[in-house]
Amino acid sequence: MTSIDISVVVPMLNEEGNVRELVERLAAVLRQHRDESDERFEIIVVDDGSTDDTPNILEELIADNPEVRCLRLATNFGQEAAVQAGMLHSSGRWVLQTDGDLQHPPEEIPKLLAKRDEGYEIVYGRRAERNDPWHRVVASKLMVQFMRKVLGIRLPEDVTTFRVIDGEVARLLAGLPEKKKFFSALAGWSGAKSTSVPVAHSARHAGHTKYNLGKLINHTFDLMAGFSVRPLRLIGTSGAAIAVVGICYALFKVGQKLYGVDIDDGYTSIFAAIVILGGAQLIALSVIGEYVGRIFIQTQDRPLYRVGQRLGFDEELPATAKSELFWSSRRDEADPVDDVPVDRASGDA
Repeated sequence: MTSIDISVVVPMLNEEGNVRELVERLAAVLRQHRDESDERFEIIVVDDGSTDDTPNILEELIADNPEVRCLRLATNFGQEAAVQAGMLHSSGRWVLQTDGDLQHPPEEIPKLLAKRDEGYEIVYGRRAERNDPWHRVVASKLMVQFMRKVLGIRLPEDVTTFRVIDGEVARLLAGLPEKKKFFSALAGWSGAKSTSVPVAHSARHAGHTKYNLGKLINHTFDLMAGFSVRPLRLIGTSGAAIAVVGICYALFKVGQKLYGVDIDDGYTSIFAAIVILGGAQLIALSVIGEYVGRIFIQTQDRPLYRVGQRLGFDEELPATAKSELFWSSRRDEADPVDDVPVDRASGDA
């Protein structure tokens, strides 16, 4: 297998209007960098179950560009699973991640690589000027600030998934056993030396974004349940505070009664208290349920993804591509794996 210095990982879903220009611009930038630094590269596009013409365009690009590979997942497993699949199939000393919508211009890659050469293990692209709808910007900033200030989760400030990561670190994070990963938070957990550099941020080149409010909420809960137990402690603290207030109020009313103060029946206040406490209990149960649900998902031990087809890869895959970190069932070692376009690691046929 030819030694690779930079593996570019691009998760993609229904990007027929972007994939050709993206790959061509990535290849042009990285070929120029190769001529200047002698760093070889590969581009791994992870097709996360596209239903448009993206797979056919990728086959044409692979035929014309020997550096391009494609992992076609059997169905849509989600962006984090697609990124993980690409990282585990990478063989580069460095892994560069970008998105498939061309909001991260490939021409900005040299800035990340130049900063990397200063001795950092992770270099994030920090948007100099964000070109997203205002509501998405506000919601994203609120989520990040809530996670950092309230839950104490270490997250980099206003960075993107446009980043270059030391290959060993990237494959370590991708190989962790969590079913619900959030790579930016895991990168902080790893202790890798990181920094950021300002980069241009463009509007989406074609198509529509797949990232909506629902996915932002899912990411928020993944972060909360995966990296902090503070919500559970807040629930306990809130319960104790409410109990203290209730006891004090009861003692106050007993005192009034002993001193002969006429006390109203207070049906309205009782009803309001029941409704408020009932709502608080449901919220508390919902938060606890998020933790319990993730325990359930973790104990199922299902594969995070299944590769339906590999295109453009050498016969000798990286060891991490055949890792069995994610599945409990093992195929028979004598069972021929390459006869079917299925991920060996998933244990699925």
